[in-house]
This record gives sequence, structure tokens and C-alpha cells, in this order.
Amino acid sequence: MEPFLEFLNQRLAALPVDSGRYAVALSGGVDSTVLLAAMARLRPSNAVRALHIDHGLHDDSRDWEMHCRTVADGLGVEYLSRRVDVETHAGESLEASAREARYRALGELLTPEEVLLTAHHADDQLETLLLRLFRGTGVKGLRGIAEFDRLGEGYIARPLLQVSREDIVETGRSWGLRWLEDPMNEDLRFDRNFLRAEILPHIRSRWPGAGKTAERAARQMAEAQDILDDVAEGDGAHIDDPARVSQSDLLRLPSPRQRNLLRHLIGRLGLPVPGARQLDALIAGLTVQRTDAKTRVQWPGGEARIYRGALYLFRPLCEGSGAHYSGEISESRPWSGPEGRVCLVPAKGHGLPDRWAKEGLSVRFRVGGERFKPMRRDHSRPLKKWLQEAGVPPWLRGRIPLLYRDGELVAVGDLWISAAAAEVADAGPQWEVSWTDHPPLG
Repeated sequence: MEPFLEFLNQRLAALPVDSGRYAVALSGGVDSTVLLAAMARLRPSNAVRALHIDHGLHDDSRDWEMHCRTVADGLGVEYLSRRVDVETHAGESLEASAREARYRALGELLTPEEVLLTAHHADDQLETLLLRLFRGTGVKGLRGIAEFDRLGEGYIARPLLQVSREDIVETGRSWGLRWLEDPMNEDLRFDRNFLRAEILPHIRSRWPGAGKTAERAARQMAEAQDILDDVAEGDGAHIDDPARVSQSDLLRLPSPRQRNLLRHLIGRLGLPVPGARQLDALIAGLTVQRTDAKTRVQWPGGEARIYRGALYLFRPLCEGSGAHYSGEISESRPWSGPEGRVCLVPAKGHGLPDRWAKEGLSVRFRVGGERFKPMRRDHSRPLKKWLQEAGVPPWLRGRIPLLYRDGELVAVGDLWISAAAAEVADAGPQWEVSWTDHPPLG
């Protein structure tokens, strides 16, 4: 067996799973073409298939798709393609958006326990590490491209991370393969293309083994991150809800472990990890002990606030319905909006009268100055005072659905029902408010 095939076979054997079924992410370029051809030589044709994702980002994308189909047919492997729309979000590059769309589509195409193989190589690893270093990444980012992970219902593996692109191209030529050159790779507006064309040639001429060295460094960073994760697990073992963390629990730790635990908790919530500047601002906010202090730190895809000794972590709140909004809800018709979903459900004790539930209630939001007397309370007070007493964070008070009947406030979310409801003589069932799909109130 020639050296390239022998190495690939060894890497496949070293994978943590042995499903016997592989899919190759085929772009049409030299790297993925060589990987697919190698898999066709190493495994039975019914154990390998090619998956192509068409981003539609250049005029020849349809021709690329046809080329990939022809390559797969020539190798005798199953072929499947999908076209995706790439949507860019604020603060996100076209490269990142395309990558996210590609992996999402590939994950959806995988069958259970199937292993997706991508042709990332040592030069890709070097590019990734340098880009992340320039952007100020930490240990987690310096793990580079992961060699193995879950994806959809299957897995993703990158068995060529220790192979240089030069070796891949040489293998493709020796096998007489045909591949395409992506014209977008020549566009130096993209950071990776600029690095590849203008910087890396000088690095390789000075340090020819830089790609393989970068791959070793990435593996060492992965081991270091495993240790940091273990430390964070221990530091946060008593934290049941990562979305609401005691300020004092964080302050008992040294600053580096505070940062490490915060990254871990944010990751548990599925939020993007903030940059160093935002994390520093958050650490500084933890040290403020005044009860009236209001710390708010935002980053793309995440937000942190401190209120009454607790740190709240959540996705940025979307725009609410507004103070002048008015909706409707009844026994048979729930209400939903940016603030969540509200419906009336049978009460276990006292609740809203059956007649009110059948006739319907208005859904509104705070405008200020509301007064309210909850059931089993002796007096009416400003709604603001009840919310403060209940510890509802200020940024959520205007997002609590308020239920009105004939202009009178009769329910505040699922927190309270008005005392007036208990005074109504109604022989039917009683109803209470169910409010779901909203951030924690405290």
C-alpha cells in the first residue's frame, strides 16, 4: 500500500468510532477530491458516499456541482448534493456564515453514526491557528481544527491534519485526478486568502515544517483545554442553573478561574464566548458590591447582567411588543409574542373566573403607574413595588404579560392573580396563567 493510503488507513483505524460508513465532504477542490479517491481505494463503494454543498456564492457553482457529481460517479460512490442560502448576520463575515450553513447542511445529511470526513490538512491548521491568534483567541481557540467531534446524528473527522497540502497535490497528480480551483480563493478581501497568498509562503520558506508543528501545538492546546474544563467542572459543580449564578460563588475564586468558569458556563448555555475585553468588563462588574449596582455586558450573541448578587447570562433580548401593544387571550385562544407564550389552564386552587376566561382578556405590557392588589394580599400597591419585592430583574419587568378585563389589571404573568377575581361568584372552573418560553425572572 502506498504511503498516503497507509497513513489514511491508520488514521481511520485510530478514530474513536468504527461505524464502517463514511461520507466525504466534496467541494471539487484538490484536497477533497484526493480524499474521496483515497476512500474509494480503501473501502467498499457501498461504504463511502460523497456530499456536496452548493453555497451559490459564485456564478459557476452549478458547474461545480456537476463536476463533483461526475467525480463521484467515476469513482463508483453514491453522491448527494444540497443547495443552501448563506445569510450574513451583524458582526459575522461571509466566510463564517458560509461555513455555518455548510456544516449545518452536512449534519442534516448524515445518517445515524455515519462519519463525515473533511480534507482539512496541516496547512489549514496553520492558517486557522494564525488567524485565531491575530484575533486574540485563548486556549480553546488555539486548539485549532478539531480532529474528531459529533455532527448531527453522526460524527465529523479530519484524518489529514498531519498531511501537508503539497503531499495531497502530489498524490492527486500521481493518480491522474482532475479538480477545480475556486476563484474565490484568489479574493484577497477574505482574511484566510490573504494569509494564504501573502504571508504563508514566507513562513514556509523559512520554516518548512510549520504546518505539522502547528498541528502538534493544536493537539497540546486541546489537552490544556481538557484540563481547564475539568477545573471549571469542579468550580461549578454546585451551580444548578448556569443562566443564574451567585455573584459570591464567582468572587471566591481567583480571577483566572473566574474567567475559566464563566467561559464554561457560557458554553453550557450554548452562547458564543465573549472576547477578552467583554470578559474583563464582566469580571470588573463582579467586584461591585452595591445592591443598586446594575452591570450590563454585551457581545455578539450573548449578554450578561448582575442584579441583587446574581449574574444572569442569556441571549440578547429581541425587541418587545411595546407599552402600547394590546392583544387578546381566552380559554381557547392562547397568546404568543416576543415575550413568550401565554395560555389559560385549569387552576388547582383559586384563579380567574370561568366567565372571564371564556369572554377573553386583553394582553398588555407596563406603561408605568399601574397599581395592583394580588389575591390574599391586604392592600393595593404600585406594580413596580410588587415586582421589586419579588426580585424580578429590571430588564424583564416591561416584558411580563399583563392581563386586563374591562381596563382592570387582573393577572401579572404567572406571578399573581388579582384579589378581585376571588370576589366573583362563579360556579364554573377556575383558570390560572401559564407563561412559557421566556428568560428566568429571578
